[in-house]
Amino acid sequence: MKSCTHKILFLHGLDSSKESTKFQAIDSENKFCINVDYRNLNYRTVEQFYRDIIEKIQPAILVGHSLGAYWALKMSKHFQLPTVIANPSLAPDFSLDYPAITEDDLDHDIPQFAYIELGDELLNMHQTADQLESFMQVDTVDGGHHRLAKPEKINELIAKIEKHYLNAAS
Repeated sequence: MKSCTHKILFLHGLDSSKESTKFQAIDSENKFCINVDYRNLNYRTVEQFYRDIIEKIQPAILVGHSLGAYWALKMSKHFQLPTVIANPSLAPDFSLDYPAITEDDLDHDIPQFAYIELGDELLNMHQTADQLESFMQVDTVDGGHHRLAKPEKINELIAKIEKHYLNAAS
């Protein structure tokens, strides 16, 4: 039996997919991930796509990695959904139309947790952790890498959301 009972929508990173180790590591039978070709879609198109998918799937929790974490933060605020992010890209630079995550995106009461592997070779996770810790619980570990050495750690944060926020509200 899988541990998470609530519906989860996983938002994958740039050049990734539902085949990623992060999605596979989520301990839930009730998880979804829709592949998105971020490189060939502009910001507004991806934004509308995720809004439509969230309205259709109606997840209880968003989980995102890298660029998917960026979108999880954006959609979390819009839909008031608890969120777990891992090694987020807060200022995507692959496309000029993506605005950086700002305090306005983060300053709210929606439960959000971050898992960060500080050994990320692509993004500065020390700076990212510093930016996020005023707004959410940030669990950091030394070492690791961008693709996550221990993606199963995401499940601990999902469990916190379920126990303290979703099950308490039922």
